Amino acid sequence: MYLTNISLDPERATGMQEWTVMGRAVAGAVDPDPESKARVLWARLAPNMLLVSSDTAPAWGKVPGAISATFHDLPLHAVGERVEWELIAAPTRRRGEDPDSARKGGKRVPVPESGFQEWLDQKLAGALKVTSVGWKHLGGRPARYHFSGLATVVDGDTLRELSLRGIGTGLKTGAGLLLTQEAR
Repeated sequence: MYLTNISLDPERATGMQEWTVMGRAVAGAVDPDPESKARVLWARLAPNMLLVSSDTAPAWGKVPGAISATFHDLPLHAVGERVEWELIAAPTRRRGEDPDSARKGGKRVPVPESGFQEWLDQKLAGALKVTSVGWKHLGGRPARYHFSGLATVVDGDTLRELSLRGIGTGLKTGAGLLLTQEAR
């Protein structure tokens, strides 16, 4: 598992402000075979910073505007450890979806801000117990939010798998990447 921080030159990253364009560029840099099952998540944290989480090392030079890359290990946290976490996500649910029902279906609709805590608790269940959370609206459609806060690790392996799989919808367009680090 690779966690790669790619520095970008915003003036050379033409068209990369569009999430779908960025998604195709990142996927092509990680695995050029569109039929493969390679897992890749990414988030554009700033105009000059792209973070990519993937099964294989990205050929970062294929990303338009890429200047350099730094590779990091995906952390494995112990049960009970306090962590700082961040998530860029597009919180949605299926219209009329009953959380207790096995029946799934229907059009996806945004989760209202009043439902964010419940949505996060459901998505992070088994991995993290959120103790504090804040969020900032980023825009887009579906609407993306930058969540951050503190949590206690419930299961380190489940947390790692969740970090690999992603959270929510919009995984190909820069949403769903969960980042954690030991709390300061």
